[in-house]
Amino acid sequence: MAVPPIDTWAQREIITAQKLNSQVRDPLRYLADMPRLSCRGAAPGQTVTRGSSTLVRWATLETKTFVADGDRRWFTVPDSGVYVLSGSVSVKSGPTQPYGDGVILHVLRRTSAGVASVATVREIVQQSHDIQIVSAATIAHLTAGDVIGVAVYLEAGVPSSSYTVQAGEWETVFGAWMAAPSAGFSAGSTPFVPAGDWRDGERVTPALMRARLSDPLTSLYNPPRFSLRSTLPYSAPSNQTVRVGWSNAGFEESGGWVLGRDGATVTAPATGVYLVALSVATQRDGPEGAFGSYQVHLLRNGNLISLRQRQNTRSTYPTAISGTEPVFLARGDQLSTAFLGTGTGLSWGAFGNDIRDERWNGFSAVMLAPAATGMKG
Repeated sequence: MAVPPIDTWAQREIITAQKLNSQVRDPLRYLADMPRLSCRGAAPGQTVTRGSSTLVRWATLETKTFVADGDRRWFTVPDSGVYVLSGSVSVKSGPTQPYGDGVILHVLRRTSAGVASVATVREIVQQSHDIQIVSAATIAHLTAGDVIGVAVYLEAGVPSSSYTVQAGEWETVFGAWMAAPSAGFSAGSTPFVPAGDWRDGERVTPALMRARLSDPLTSLYNPPRFSLRSTLPYSAPSNQTVRVGWSNAGFEESGGWVLGRDGATVTAPATGVYLVALSVATQRDGPEGAFGSYQVHLLRNGNLISLRQRQNTRSTYPTAISGTEPVFLARGDQLSTAFLGTGTGLSWGAFGNDIRDERWNGFSAVMLAPAATGMKG
């Protein structure tokens, strides 16, 4: 079912069952059952060879209107909209370097212009003959006909000739679901106003039909959202928390989000529950060793609401953290991000903003519940 268009109401129009079905029933049905896919478990027998990538082939597929290719590697997007994408691949190492091997996960988007990674994460596998999961998530606008998939890359300098992709149902997963059927990421947002009560005897006018039906539905088609793709340069000495600013270059928004002049905050234009996606890549400088861990913080009005932690054991070798978080924001609340690295004699800095076909950094959000007054209701 394609995205049902929301039309206008005319003066003295005869409201037919066909008009009500197309303008009320069909949009509600679409919003209640939007496109999605879920892949659980890689097909057995896959490896990732040293210095190359493997496009993951999936053992299972459950989907609403996505179309898979014959190998279950690529999946065609059915309708244009804002999607939440997430991928995790579990690999088993062989012998590793003294301070670990690098494994990169890409969430890929293929269009007529080529293939690009919309989310990129590198982890360091530190233990020989061990299993590690690499995960990435993002919010992105996809166009009908785009194709998505997940690939994993193994560093060229590793001792092992290959790693094994684990086939367990919960070890390797790929998911995509539409959050809003918006025509573009920056397509105009419609402020949400709850539909009023219908009253016996009131005159049904085009303005009333818009206010009670069309405008609430249109607001669900185009909720507030923003996307940032590049961090500003930062330098973080060990054991010191620093704010991570974001570049205005590539900033996309709908609904009136405001990026602070220094790039350190983004202000919500409307109250509701949002899904926030955050990926931050960092490069460690200083001696190598297993004592270097780092955290990425998500803050609301300067207060910590979520953090994720990873370890980077190698000098001048970038890694990344990625994840999502549901967050309630009141109008005017500010989201921001911060970084904390640990270890003796280390420093940490930004990475990956100048790589054209791989997105290592990202900070984005889309509203999920416009009528919410808090996480409790």
